[in-house]
Amino acid sequence: MYKLPKEEEIRRAIFNAIKKEKGFNSLKDFRNKILNELKKIDENYKISTGRARNMIARSGFVKISTKNKKSDKKILKCPVCGGALEKIKNLSLLGEKIVVGYRCKICRYKAGKGEMPYRYEFHFTK
Repeated sequence: MYKLPKEEEIRRAIFNAIKKEKGFNSLKDFRNKILNELKKIDENYKISTGRARNMIARSGFVKISTKNKKSDKKILKCPVCGGALEKIKNLSLLGEKIVVGYRCKICRYKAGKGEMPYRYEFHFTK
C-alpha cells in the first residue's frame, strides 16, 4: 500500500535532491531523485509527476526554465504550477490592445500566445 508524503517532507526531499545535483534537464529525472529521497524516509511514499512539478515550482529555491512549442490548446491556468495566468498585452499599430503572451505570478512562467511547455529544466538558486 502506498502513502502520500506531507508537503514539508516533499520540500525537504526537493532541497536534498537539487542540492546534490545542482540541476536537472528533465522533470522525470528530478521526480525520480525526489522519490529516492522520500523512500529514505518511508519506503511506501509515492509522488506523481504533476505534484512534484507543482511543489518544485512553489518551493522558492528552484529556478524552472521551459522550452515551449506551438500548440492549439487554450491555456486557462499555469501549466507549471497551476496558478492563475496574467495576460501580456501590447498595442497594435491601430491602437488596439492585443494579447501577445501569458505570465504566471507564482512561478514566473512566461510564454507567447499559443505556446505550451514541452521540456522543463531545473536549477538550484540559493
